[in-house]
Amino acid sequence: MIKYLMSGLLAGVCALAGMAHAKEVHELRLAHYLPPMHNMAANVLPGWADRLEKASDGRLKVTIYPAGQLLGVTEIFDGVRGGVADIGWSMPGATPGRFPVMSLMELPFIFTRAEDASRVVMEAYEKGHMDKEFQGVKVLYLHTHHAGILNTKSEVRNLDDLKGKRIRFPSPPVRSLLQALGADPVGVPAPQAYESLDRGVLDGVAFPFDAMQGLRLGELVKYHLDFPMYVLTFYLVMNQNKFDSLPADLQKIIMDHSGMNEALAVGRAWDESEDNSKVFVQKHGNEIVVLSPEQQQLWRERAQPVIATGIAEADKAGVPGREIYETAVKRAAELQRK
Repeated sequence: MIKYLMSGLLAGVCALAGMAHAKEVHELRLAHYLPPMHNMAANVLPGWADRLEKASDGRLKVTIYPAGQLLGVTEIFDGVRGGVADIGWSMPGATPGRFPVMSLMELPFIFTRAEDASRVVMEAYEKGHMDKEFQGVKVLYLHTHHAGILNTKSEVRNLDDLKGKRIRFPSPPVRSLLQALGADPVGVPAPQAYESLDRGVLDGVAFPFDAMQGLRLGELVKYHLDFPMYVLTFYLVMNQNKFDSLPADLQKIIMDHSGMNEALAVGRAWDESEDNSKVFVQKHGNEIVVLSPEQQQLWRERAQPVIATGIAEADKAGVPGREIYETAVKRAAELQRK
């Protein structure tokens, strides 16, 4: 009798322990640098966090720290790898030289739409080209924004109009491109672009249309050169030890909401935001400028040394720069024809 009672008691204890384990909440801290009103900060990342919580029946809870509250834009990758944050979203261009393959994707005049570009970036990652640069973290997905353009206070229709203008650049390849085009590139973090325009430190900014609404820059510039020039790459990464510490079913839930499909969904979200923001600036009274075919060709020619240098830098970093670049160009052309 005592034996049966003890067995029943032990079974009850195990059941309670199992229930406690099932209800255990794993809190994850996600750091990014964008202000709360930006589409990525207001909708995309919170939506992803909500889907994880719902899919896990509340066992995964993601707390988001926007606008550099936990880690600044240059600190996020190392902060995630070191465990200051569990998950981080940021841009490789903030730490030049550390992400040679991602930098190749940011060379001028490859992509126009974020969904296509995000697919090509993820394809390169899945081939193993980025294993070294993302060593020490769990990559959840990689993506790009819609192609960036020039947004200026005064009209730019040719290289003479651009000469000497102080333009905010977002990455080393774009800095080199602006120099080749005759502009004066100025390094300003995205959250400080509004203030720098307002104070007269900048004559314009290199951003997609999306930032004209998301960062309110459309209030301070009047002209938008509708000539897609570059994309920026971004990563969502997780601390490897934190990921490994989670139960297997929660790891699966995270990865079910990561990878190629998630990257494409994020790319589509940027494209949709871009299209909406283009309408926004027109309603605001700003002017969209189109380069003549002759000017477009001239600008592309000026970019060739920038592309050659970017490939050479990748080769020097030990990756097959030309192969990766030419594959990206080919894939981009294929996807844009669809």
